[in-house]
Parts: sequence; structure tokens; C-alpha cells
Amino acid sequence: MNKIKLFNNEIEIGLQIIIILETVYPKSFDIEMLNYYDYFILHTHDIGGEKSVHADIPNRYGELDIKHELIRNSLQFMIAKGLVSVNIDNGIEYIANEQTSLFLNNLKEDYIQELKRNSRWVHNKFKHYSYENIKQYVSVNKRKWGTESPFCTIGLTNE
Repeated sequence: MNKIKLFNNEIEIGLQIIIILETVYPKSFDIEMLNYYDYFILHTHDIGGEKSVHADIPNRYGELDIKHELIRNSLQFMIAKGLVSVNIDNGIEYIANEQTSLFLNNLKEDYIQELKRNSRWVHNKFKHYSYENIKQYVSVNKRKWGTESPFCTIGLTNE
């Protein structure tokens, strides 16, 4: 029996991706940069913003290591729906298109609006960073993201 994933599925991640791509347009991003921005818009508090959209759970930086395949599948889904285009000028990158904005303009939910606000904030924070600068920023800071939590993790990890 196939299980239906309610969260972290191709539609949810795909929505986050098209919000990011619309925000940074006319720039295009590869999967790695989409992964970083996806983390940033969900966990703005980790990068100096106000309240994060998602809870500050322990070891949340692990999302950066496990989402690549889900992002790839989400991109394939969004490309098939005509909401994302492929840009091959600098390797394989993804870019918003006319359909992206038309689609997103019809979504009025509070969660979507919060993601859009966060995406604009993240873009303003990092728009002058190079790809290497963002990669270094993540490398230097990711171990802090989730280690400050007072929650007990005994029994929840393979310790």
C-alpha cells in the first residue's frame, strides 16, 4: 500500500521552490542554492530573522542533507506543470517563468504569504553574496542550527 505523504511532499516543496524562484527572478538557481534558500525561508530565525515558519527542532540543519532528492522530484513536478523552466547557461539551473507568477498570484493563504515575505527577506539578505559565500555561510553556521534547543533527544537518535 502506498502511503500518501502529507508534509514534505513534491507539492509542498514545489510551492516553496516557485516562491523562491519568483523572488530571485531573473536569476536562476541550481538544486544546491534552492536547498539553501528553502532552508532559509523556513528557518529565518537561524539566519538573523524574526520568527521562523517552522519550529526550531533539534538538529534541523540535517534538512540540508536530506532534501536533495525531494527538491529534484519537486522540480520535475513543477516543470511538468509548466511552473518552472530550465536554464542551461551555467550548468543546470531553474528559473521562474510567466506561469509561475500567474499561479502564485492566485494563492492567498497566510502560510503562502508568510513564505513570500520570508523569501523576499532572505533574498535581500543574500542578494550580494556569491554562491561560494552562501556555501561558506552555511558551512560555518549549520552546526548551530538546532543545537541550542533544550529538548531532550535521548532515544530519538541513534546514540
